[in-house]
Amino acid sequence: MKKILLPVLLCFLLSCNQNNKPDGANTILTDPVSKNTAIQPGDIDALTASPANFKLLIENQYVRVLEYTLNPGEKDQWHTHPAKSSYVVSGGNLKVFLENGDSILSNETAGTALWMDHVGKHYVENTGSTRVKIILTEIKSLEKTK
Repeated sequence: MKKILLPVLLCFLLSCNQNNKPDGANTILTDPVSKNTAIQPGDIDALTASPANFKLLIENQYVRVLEYTLNPGEKDQWHTHPAKSSYVVSGGNLKVFLENGDSILSNETAGTALWMDHVGKHYVENTGSTRVKIILTEIKSLEKTK
């Protein structure tokens, strides 16, 4: 099987399955009042690294919503992601290059939504013939305000 669903494989490769974390460690989904910003040392902001591919739609103290587009044959730059949800608006074939030298082939399907915890350093190439567009909602904080 050459094409592996990106979200599933990235979770396993990057250890983002929240059930594998010790109690109290970045439990964003299970702790609705977590003060964790999901930012980790060494993170590379996707919007800063690849401004041609990431467009800021809205930002507040809790989330940052980005529109990600990648045209056929195009690559973005090395970046990371804090915990986030994503929604594939228009799909296509992507190749994700990981910091350790591995790569992952992914067929992104329109209408797919998922949750991922922190995603480590990577960059992406559109290996297909269609423009890929994904809406990302990055979690900044779930702390309640007074």
